[in-house]
Amino acid sequence: MNLKILSKKIPYFNLIGRISAKHKTSIWLVGGVLRDLFLKRKKDLTDFDFCVEKKVLSIVKEFSKKTSSKFIVLDEEEGSYRVILKKHSKIYTYDFTLMRGRTFLEDLYLRDFTINMLAVNVRNKENHIIDIFGSRDDLKNKLIRTADSDVLRQDPLRILRGFSFMVNYGFKIDKNTQKAFAKFKKLLKNVSGERINEELFKIFACPHSYDAIKRMEELRIIDEIIPQISKTRNVHQGGFHHLDVWRHSLEALREFELLYRKYLVYKKEIFEYLNEPLAENRTRTQIIKIACLLHDIGKPIAKNKKGNRTIFHTHEKIGRDLAEKISKKIKLSLREKEVLKKLIFWHLRPGYLADQAPPTKRAIYHFFRDTQEEGISVILLSLSDWRATRGPLTNLVKRKKHERVMFKLIDHYLVEKEKKPLPKLIDGYDVMKKFNLTPGALIGEILNKVKEEQALSKVKTKSDAYRVAKHIIAGTKHKKLSKGA
Repeated sequence: MNLKILSKKIPYFNLIGRISAKHKTSIWLVGGVLRDLFLKRKKDLTDFDFCVEKKVLSIVKEFSKKTSSKFIVLDEEEGSYRVILKKHSKIYTYDFTLMRGRTFLEDLYLRDFTINMLAVNVRNKENHIIDIFGSRDDLKNKLIRTADSDVLRQDPLRILRGFSFMVNYGFKIDKNTQKAFAKFKKLLKNVSGERINEELFKIFACPHSYDAIKRMEELRIIDEIIPQISKTRNVHQGGFHHLDVWRHSLEALREFELLYRKYLVYKKEIFEYLNEPLAENRTRTQIIKIACLLHDIGKPIAKNKKGNRTIFHTHEKIGRDLAEKISKKIKLSLREKEVLKKLIFWHLRPGYLADQAPPTKRAIYHFFRDTQEEGISVILLSLSDWRATRGPLTNLVKRKKHERVMFKLIDHYLVEKEKKPLPKLIDGYDVMKKFNLTPGALIGEILNKVKEEQALSKVKTKSDAYRVAKHIIAGTKHKKLSKGA
């Protein structure tokens, strides 16, 4: 790795060196940027971490002034500050943190993994790399390792960060480090939901997040994040399934990622749909992955026997309610939470549609009316669910039919989405004036029914719409009379 390129890759790198010399203090570039340069990762370098021997606030103020930028306080007690600046239409962040150890060697020792322990003294014109803990060897061997496992006690979130590096870099975790992860996993309960959320979503952002979740399962670390999962182990599901509830859920995640990599990523409209942000830097794909793991979370409570059959009646409703609690713990946004609940609640519905031969236009309309813009997500969850179900009683003919119906439904949604909205034939005011009605739920029921019949081409004119309204009003009056009798 030719480190002379640092001044080219990092805006104002030489300026930081001059400020360091002026204040007679050492400043080291550390961590991620050196790791990524060594690995020759094709990515923009925009986030830089610096360890400062002393006078950190003075350093930050001068750097901020000379770059005409602002700085924010990250942690005043720890002496941590961030300078944010814009250059060539890019946003760069420079984090300056006061040296934590008595020496820089001790500071490096306190960092999370050896792959992040490379450093360069910015005052050294040759930019000699500092590698004390075998960082370059671990990078070559694609190995995630702690120099001292006690760093996990200091910040247990590093356990999740290890799995994030594992799947995002294609590395493996050292065996002793895995043992340390298991040893300190209980401390994750002391980590804030916001920080857990950040690392968890980095894992789910990776196309191979299954590998990390599977290893987290083997070490029982996933239970510390979502305790409800522990109750799904060893819950057997009858002859249609070859796995218990939890292993089936893991398999559903694997099947979704296979589907994504082999098919969905090549379908432009679906790819764009799946990668729509639901929250800042978080996409619909990541929530579908969480839904794969949680779609059957209600089964342990719902499990029952009906003759020789194992049934899980209403498990989708129980799961939806449990998702409310889980979403709060892992700090999902309001929209993410509602999407997750919707996916869990409706995940059985595509299977019911596939049982029809073929599903009627009205049934398809009702499905997308209920699932709204999450219709495709529900279908993809259902596909992953079915592909993860391979017990002795599964019917391959029925499975193939299910998949044909699912892909036809996706095509139907995409075609309908491109059509111009149907003109509104009547509104609430029209209905109230025509039939001498007052505002209420009945007006909404009439308008929804008119919209449905119009979508099915059974209503085309205002007269047709009034006929539908009249029929609903008559039915409502009949119900009232029947109750009165």
